[in-house]
Amino acid sequence: MILWSSLLIPVEPMFRIKPMLAKGPTSFSGKRQNVASDAGYWVATLSDFPVVTRDQILEWRGIIADLQGGLEDLIIGPFDHFRAPVHSGLPPVMTGIPHSDGSPFSDGAGYRQSSIKVILTSSLALRATSAVLTIEAAGPLRRGMLFTIWTGPRPSMYIITKEPEISGNRATIKFLPPLRAAAPAGTEVDFADPKLVMNLASPDSGELPLDMGRWSRPSIELEESWNGFS
Repeated sequence: MILWSSLLIPVEPMFRIKPMLAKGPTSFSGKRQNVASDAGYWVATLSDFPVVTRDQILEWRGIIADLQGGLEDLIIGPFDHFRAPVHSGLPPVMTGIPHSDGSPFSDGAGYRQSSIKVILTSSLALRATSAVLTIEAAGPLRRGMLFTIWTGPRPSMYIITKEPEISGNRATIKFLPPLRAAAPAGTEVDFADPKLVMNLASPDSGELPLDMGRWSRPSIELEESWNGFS
């Protein structure tokens, strides 16, 4: 899987669940029946990327080429850290954490660590739409917040659809889309840096016309990947 570059940040990110609806014929009264074949899947429009430096241009070209028009999977987040359930004035993800002896990596960087800690209280079955969470370190959970549950190397993203029911350090939530893979108790629920697996929505998405050969403001269309699901 291909990981989206941190050099490329859209000005207008839009992620939503696209319902899988079929509309019936219109009746004499003008009404139409909606029938859902499933709860839907994630789609995204990421608009107006400032691609203005040499490194950004090269990163964009390389990633879009590597995605092969939608054949390859992309791990990307919703760029939504402002809505994470932060607490104690900490950022959702802390960076620059040194080794135990206080030294950084050779390039001056450090470890990354989430300041938000939430886990599944009990196991969840495939296609579950509710869960009980144990909150070890987090701010208030709210309807509309995004989170990820990882299944091995694959992240799947969900959204809380009802106000959580809180009892002590437990939160009962309703979410969509239905759980993409079963998850055991104790699995981390990532509110700090959610991710999901997507593909280019069309082979033409991601074109990079360069103004004066020097900069661009491209956009891409993405849809949730079904690769690896039965």
